[in-house]
Amino acid sequence: MKTKFFFAFLLLALSVQAAPKIKTQHFECKDSIRFFDKEEPDAQGYKFTKSVNVDWPVTINGKKSKALNDFLVEEVFYASHNPESFPTIPQDVNSLTSCVKNWVSNILRSNTMVQEYIVKEYGTPGVTDIKSSDDYMSCWYETLDFEYSHSVGNLVFFVERGDYYYGGAHDVFGANYLAFDATLDKPIRVTDIVTNLSKVLKMLPSYDHRDKESKWWDNINEVDIDNFYIKNGKMVFVFQPYAVGPFCDGIVEVPVPLKTLKAKKLLTAYGKKLLK
Repeated sequence: MKTKFFFAFLLLALSVQAAPKIKTQHFECKDSIRFFDKEEPDAQGYKFTKSVNVDWPVTINGKKSKALNDFLVEEVFYASHNPESFPTIPQDVNSLTSCVKNWVSNILRSNTMVQEYIVKEYGTPGVTDIKSSDDYMSCWYETLDFEYSHSVGNLVFFVERGDYYYGGAHDVFGANYLAFDATLDKPIRVTDIVTNLSKVLKMLPSYDHRDKESKWWDNINEVDIDNFYIKNGKMVFVFQPYAVGPFCDGIVEVPVPLKTLKAKKLLTAYGKKLLK
């Protein structure tokens, strides 16, 4: 009996140790431009700053994953939409950092509001750094933070958090979770876990425990529930400010027990494994 107990304990310990080991490397990129009213250059100015703060995964269980790297570069930095910054997907952090610096600069200077303002005031696009002083400036900004979040078995979750302000009453912020199976070496989408998005979507309001007045579920569709993570036996669906409620509610998270999804026959074979 003692021998059986020992081996059972050993297997449990090994299963705990088998959780993916993520090695990350930190890098930051930041750029800003300044521009002033042409008529009164000392009276009013604007400073627009974009910054990226990243803990990038370089290995999982001691090995590099091209699939993970390519997936994250696309999801976080929209590589296919920015060929001038990402002519090819970088496979090491130093190359990635260089590409992201270009991405930050290009996004910053191609911002529609910035370009419209510069053309209006100066008659030509691309005029930047009109004056180095920060006096009398309205500060606009975009920030992006990215990091490893947690693992559930072999399923690894990363999270990107964004925040931007272009004037007005308040900033706008959000969080996006990205799932990757370290064993299968592939991204995991919501459809890999649940079988019927329409039925899952109809369940969510009943698991939203906010006040009735704050619930805005009328305009949500199946595409909007691909932002999720799994923790403590629950599948947590994440919605950005204004998506399902007022801004004061911030990011809204709606947790649904995996056991409930299984009972309603809404889990795929892959999803059922997450219960073990």
